[in-house]
Amino acid sequence: MPSFTIKSYISVFIVTLFLSCEKENTTKSPNSTPPKVVPKEISITITKDTVFQKIAGFGGANRMWGTQFLKPKAAKLAFGSSEEDLGLSIFRVRVPSDTNEWPLILESVKEAQKYGAKILACPWSPPAHLKNTKSTIGGHLLPENYGAFKDYINSYINYMNKNGVDIYSVSIQNEPDIKVTYESCDWSSDEMMNFLTKFGNQIKNTIVSAPESFNFNRNFTNSLLQNPESAKNIGIVAGHIYGNGLGTIPLAEEMKKEIWMTEYLLNLNTGNANAAPWNLYSETAIFEETLEMLRTIHVSMKSNWNAYIWWYLQRYYSFIGDGEQGTPLDAVLKRGWAFSHFSKYVRPGYNRVGVRSSQANDLQITAYDGDNSNVVVIINPTDKPIILTSEFLKVSSAIAVETNVTSNRKALTTEVSNNKVKTTISPKTIVTLVAKS
Repeated sequence: MPSFTIKSYISVFIVTLFLSCEKENTTKSPNSTPPKVVPKEISITITKDTVFQKIAGFGGANRMWGTQFLKPKAAKLAFGSSEEDLGLSIFRVRVPSDTNEWPLILESVKEAQKYGAKILACPWSPPAHLKNTKSTIGGHLLPENYGAFKDYINSYINYMNKNGVDIYSVSIQNEPDIKVTYESCDWSSDEMMNFLTKFGNQIKNTIVSAPESFNFNRNFTNSLLQNPESAKNIGIVAGHIYGNGLGTIPLAEEMKKEIWMTEYLLNLNTGNANAAPWNLYSETAIFEETLEMLRTIHVSMKSNWNAYIWWYLQRYYSFIGDGEQGTPLDAVLKRGWAFSHFSKYVRPGYNRVGVRSSQANDLQITAYDGDNSNVVVIINPTDKPIILTSEFLKVSSAIAVETNVTSNRKALTTEVSNNKVKTTISPKTIVTLVAKS
């Protein structure tokens, strides 16, 4: 074995040190800056000559029971048009089965109507004495009492009218096709068809909406429309989207009926037994669910529906805080800011128009035309930023606002040139772009 000289030891040390440094240099430092994500560039074209449905509005519901109904401050935030408001345009309320409860919601509906909201009224049950069970829970409305129930609805409408409230639309029944253990009434499609055929045209000073199926059951809905007598007495085809209720309703479109989504709720299952309370969820988790809410609005619009109405508009999981689960009372919450990207900027009377994209992408985009403006609502559910260029027939100026987990209707920079508007869309965000012609 050859002997090592001092020079040999030095050489080995230098080589070992060099290899160690080289290996260390190939290992990512825990404090190193991650590589910069280059935004994907996408172009869209707004085609105003392709016109879809007319928008009736976006709204939310009053609390249905108890006495915690909408007060003036929250009503202004919900339905007002100031910078801090949400611009909702439809207010859903209950038709109580007891006339003694009618006065309790007067303040709420008057406040909502003051800001131009349309009032949609809905019974959860006819008066108990008109049903086979003599109870407001479950059971059926007796056929011999159909006329009396029609009179009850008319009395409610007249009471509201005399107190300065216009009931824009009244439903026949909330979720007639699902059995529950709270205030309710069971209706088959034949029963509702018979009621509408005989008495639908005798409900006065309002528009009748039906059937408000819990999952927009197409068989239930279409059966009412396939009967000419009941169909002519339905002004609004209404339903909920629990249990995969989203999608087109071709027969309603063919008959030129407005289609309203009148109830949906997401609350991270906090109403279920043994579920974690809302205030234990992170803002990120809450906003992920908010993105799912926004997706359902997008699909509703793409399905040519005219209105989208959320469940309670003032609740800890909703648009305006109620003081519970750590939410501030009478303050706009994250979900409200997100919803307002539709409700505040896509106004009643606007038409949805066409959008063409330059390439396949995961953005959820709808466009609307009204008041000499084009409104484009863009939802980016991905974790990638996007540089979006929107081309219009004519545009002179544009604004864009963004809501995500860290911002609420934050103003974005826009570049306007040659009838095109360029803006950057952050990951996991909703952006509304308003382009003036």
